[in-house]
Amino acid sequence: MTTDKKNIQALVEVCRIKGIKQVVLSPGSRSAPLVIGFSQTKEMQCTVIADERVAGFFALGMAQQSQHPVVLVCTSGTAVLNLAPAICEAYYQQVPLLILTADRPAEYIGIGENQAILQTNIYRNYIRGSYTLSETSAEAARITSEAIDLSTLGYGGPVHINIPLREPLYGTSDEPLSDFSINKIAPQTLPAAPVIPLSKKNMLICGMHEPDAELLKIIQKLSLRDDLIVVAEPLANMPAAYVIGNIDAAISLLKEEEYADHAPDTIITIGRQIVSKRLRQYLRKVAPAHHFHISTDRGEWNGLGAKEYQHIVAKPEVCLRILADIKHEPTGHCRWQSLNKKAQSLTQQFVRQAAFSDLSVFDQLISSFPEGANIHYGNSSPVRYSSFFAHRASLSVNSNRGTSGIDGCVSTAAGAACQSGRLTVCVVGDVSFLYDSNALWNNALSPQLRIIVINNGGGNIFRLIEGPGRVENFEKYFETSHKLSAEFLAQMYQIPYYFCDRAEDLDFVSGQFYKPQKGNKPAILEIKTDGPTSEKVYKQYFEFLKNN
Repeated sequence: MTTDKKNIQALVEVCRIKGIKQVVLSPGSRSAPLVIGFSQTKEMQCTVIADERVAGFFALGMAQQSQHPVVLVCTSGTAVLNLAPAICEAYYQQVPLLILTADRPAEYIGIGENQAILQTNIYRNYIRGSYTLSETSAEAARITSEAIDLSTLGYGGPVHINIPLREPLYGTSDEPLSDFSINKIAPQTLPAAPVIPLSKKNMLICGMHEPDAELLKIIQKLSLRDDLIVVAEPLANMPAAYVIGNIDAAISLLKEEEYADHAPDTIITIGRQIVSKRLRQYLRKVAPAHHFHISTDRGEWNGLGAKEYQHIVAKPEVCLRILADIKHEPTGHCRWQSLNKKAQSLTQQFVRQAAFSDLSVFDQLISSFPEGANIHYGNSSPVRYSSFFAHRASLSVNSNRGTSGIDGCVSTAAGAACQSGRLTVCVVGDVSFLYDSNALWNNALSPQLRIIVINNGGGNIFRLIEGPGRVENFEKYFETSHKLSAEFLAQMYQIPYYFCDRAEDLDFVSGQFYKPQKGNKPAILEIKTDGPTSEKVYKQYFEFLKNN
């Protein structure tokens, strides 16, 4: 038994045939035929989340882990707009989602009908394609098939199907489909990968990337060349021995008059966004001659100040494998390796004597992460602090750096934990956690989810960046200071809660926190730090690097 609407039957059947298994639904009446269709299909695993914004990020986390489309269903009206932040993040993070929004029939739009807004192409700036579902089963099947293919064609991304639905909405039927076929989009054919012309001094920058064992082997080989420096923050998931991870520290060791001597003539980029603002600023100052970006996507990477930019449409491993096999003459560009070793040594030297603060906490946390864990960093200060320390090869590292917003960080990690079944550690600031606290209003929370909240009293990122601190009434308008705790939210949702405010207790508390919890629950660890102290230690760290 399923919905009696043949076009919805066709849509659900195409999803089933194409191997989609995960569906995230938010309750609503207009979407009833979709809910009936998916929930009555045994191959589909349906998760119900009341808050559409949470649902969107939860689906994003699931698709981020599987790299396969996840269906996201909501009712009509403002519910559709609540999905927008997650869809925008998925677009820039290149994560495949199939968004299905229920709608009123066209003749009911613009005449004062309840929950009726203009939904056609509503996400137009942040999707790979937009469709309106036909009322005929054959055309509905064609549209659905094309939409699913488009969500993964060449690179991932969200695709939207708006679905006008007429009442009655709750009818069911067991009649089989009679008019049904599936069309496919032709697979993307990539041109032959060119040989990238290297200069005497080259820099390969690895942006955010999912773990990839094949690509990592190539990166490891390239990192041994002394005419090419490899930069890869933790989000790149490229933990090779000679890769520069803490590029902020390495650059901070340079005097400005030394910039030109260390400057690359050619930069090559792969992956997606990078965190380091210092690296961007440094490259814009030295203006390398050439910038080659390798990807199968839109190639939006031409903001690093190079005189010439070229987007090479290819898989990174194909181009880089060619480079790795090219012989080269030693050029002395390995001076960056000396900077990297010095930066690592000075960082550990500083952290050992630093006061209990956000910086020292991240050093302890990263050392404590269990083997094989999936780490999800929140935006603002957590993802920045994470870049200062090396992560073990068994860890995989994620963050919502598509648009770098604080919304949805916990919800995304919750979806990732549900999908992967791995221990997933979400490290967020207090403001991010409070902003996304509805993530806990979710019956699908995995017992493998661990949430670490760094509570420094609110909005400490604005103490770390240049500018806001000079504004009158800084605390009121920028810092979002508060005296709130995660403890009572944990109580309300019946989630085990841990607390720590001293360095000497953190290892023991985190050890208990990572263990399986009573009642097969996730857990929250709140670490209380002092905002002004953390600001002081952060600035002392970079002053220490500069003076050494």
